[in-house]
Amino acid sequence: RKVYDILTIAKTMKFKSKSINELIAFYQEASTISQINSVLGWDLNVNLPPKASITRAQQSAFLTKLSTEKWKDQKIKKLLVAASKDAKTLEEKAIVRNMKKASEYYHLVPEELIIKFSKLTSESFMVWNKAKRENKFSDFAPYLKEIVEINKLIAKHLRRGYKEDPYDALLDLYEPELTTKMCRKYFNQLQPELTLLIKKIQKSKAYPKTLPYIGSNYYYPPDDQKQLSLFALRKIGYDLEAGRLDPSPHPFTIPLGNGDVRVTTKYTPTDFRDALTSTIHEGGHALYEQGSNPEYINTPLEGGISLGIHESQSRFWENQVGRSSEFLKFLIPVLQTLYSQQLGHATHEELALLFNYVKPGLIRIEADEVTYTLHIILRFELEHALINGKLDVKDLPAAWNEKMKNYLGVTPKTDSEGVLQDVHWSYGSLGYFPTYALGNLYGAQLAHTMSKEIDLNQAISDANFAVILSWLRTNVHKYSSLYLPQDLIKKVTGEALSAKYYLSYINKKYKALYHVS
Repeated sequence: RKVYDILTIAKTMKFKSKSINELIAFYQEASTISQINSVLGWDLNVNLPPKASITRAQQSAFLTKLSTEKWKDQKIKKLLVAASKDAKTLEEKAIVRNMKKASEYYHLVPEELIIKFSKLTSESFMVWNKAKRENKFSDFAPYLKEIVEINKLIAKHLRRGYKEDPYDALLDLYEPELTTKMCRKYFNQLQPELTLLIKKIQKSKAYPKTLPYIGSNYYYPPDDQKQLSLFALRKIGYDLEAGRLDPSPHPFTIPLGNGDVRVTTKYTPTDFRDALTSTIHEGGHALYEQGSNPEYINTPLEGGISLGIHESQSRFWENQVGRSSEFLKFLIPVLQTLYSQQLGHATHEELALLFNYVKPGLIRIEADEVTYTLHIILRFELEHALINGKLDVKDLPAAWNEKMKNYLGVTPKTDSEGVLQDVHWSYGSLGYFPTYALGNLYGAQLAHTMSKEIDLNQAISDANFAVILSWLRTNVHKYSSLYLPQDLIKKVTGEALSAKYYLSYINKKYKALYHVS
């Protein structure tokens, strides 16, 4: 018996075309397999015992095999041909476009390579996690080398239309139509201004040499941090009846279907900021998924269109809301109640500097807004070199450390705080990191447009986060995956993506905070 009734779907979606409705039915079955695999992925990060990694890799590989076989079925190719002819409306054309994009990977990449990649990355996560704890890059290096080689092969199979650079094929997996050339264009605008701003801030008389309330002399119990994180999630509008919060080695958000969008965070006992900002960040991702147009649920139009647009939501909530002076003023009574001994005498000015302290550091997810993008540029350049055969995995730690010194003026003392710090490569995700920087640009441009319609600062001051979320629901979330990223940003803001709004925001905020001319 078929899992889904095509006639019921057709009635729900109100599409006249039989081929479109059959395409949706196919998508629902394929996405169900993917969601089940995602549950295993969530469990891998949150609950899995160390000795269970091999079994979990086999389970994930089996589901990947089922999914791959389904996508490679000749039926989907025939359906896409028919649906392409039948698609007339904007939604129908977007459904076909998204399905063509999703199927391209399976049609062009050999099945055995996809399955091998799934099994490898399931195993490599546990190896990475242990290698990071024990500071042993040599343990993870063989897995990473194979991950890079498989990515090269995938890029080669997907390279149709990506003749300039094989890395473009990987970028396009995470951000449709993104290219190396585009990344360099944006990054070349960002890097000089950010570097100059960092130097000005550090020379400012208002720049503190040390920070209060964090470090080895302070202890913030994880249970208290969890309560603070839950408070923040509820305030910004996250539906805890359609999700949950758990700890994991690296914070992430995972949509497991309508009504189940889960977030994780990481608790640092000596620094209460890490969990709070990470939770708000992941909450931004989750709000995007929870706000998906209900008419698009269980269709190829559901969910966020790209990782870059997803990051626009998470970076906006984390930084432009969560690190704002107005939000911190609202948060002071909560912090002083929860951490009366540690923060009982903290002032608004102290907290503003604490949450917006600009200092080149080693860890990306702990980086301030000004230095953050430099971490992304570093990873972009290393990945590009790996995929183009200009850098070998064995030389990666040295290359990492050199770029950290050149871009941020700091050098990791261990690989755990250097090349091993991020989980993404253990997942096989090369081409992912640039979306974080794009998220900053998208988010700032959207916030600029939002500020024309609502008083953003006043809304944060009043803790009226509902009006902010409502704007995002109306202007971004409701479109789900209807428009491609560049089309969406132009539709909402009236112009193509530009770096000027992010640079304007970052300069205005931090020059005022540190009294920089």
